[in-house]
Amino acid sequence: MFKKLVHIFVLLLIAVIFYAVSFYANDWFSVTMPRHQLLQLPIMLVLGMACGCIFSSFKIKNNAYGIALLIFIMASLIFWMLPRSIDLTIVYPWFNRIMHLHILLVGFLIASVLPYVLFEAKIAFLLMVASMLITSGGTLKVFKILLCSSFTIEQQNETGLYLMFIGIIFFVGSIIFFFREIAKAHKKN
Repeated sequence: MFKKLVHIFVLLLIAVIFYAVSFYANDWFSVTMPRHQLLQLPIMLVLGMACGCIFSSFKIKNNAYGIALLIFIMASLIFWMLPRSIDLTIVYPWFNRIMHLHILLVGFLIASVLPYVLFEAKIAFLLMVASMLITSGGTLKVFKILLCSSFTIEQQNETGLYLMFIGIIFFVGSIIFFFREIAKAHKKN
């Protein structure tokens, strides 16, 4: 009973944070590209992952479905990183809400799939996300033309720099995870 109450409380907290980020503070997040891409999107992703942890009975242990969902997750992340998609989220608030719900779903699926797929699929996914972040960041940092017309070139370059840093940290974390798991497997044998 206590566990259910905790789950209800956490779900209510997630709903309040979602409302605050998606509706109340949306204008603040949408003013600059770093806030929009580096704060608002990760908040939605983490909220979705928290939902996935709460609904821990929703586990996808079938590797074929898991890998298919990892491909869907990756395609979703790529779609919301496209300059056209970013511009549409700024111009149309309803499109921004779709993005929020979609990223929430992506976070939920990450928590429901990633722990249960093959080790090789986990590593491939983590390294692909890291390379996507580094490449996207490099593109935003290096290009001196405006890719997202809703923001300035300075904001675009700043976002690119931070994305590269996040991608490098993600890459290093993935490599550490890889070698740690290899060491665990070696100790078992």
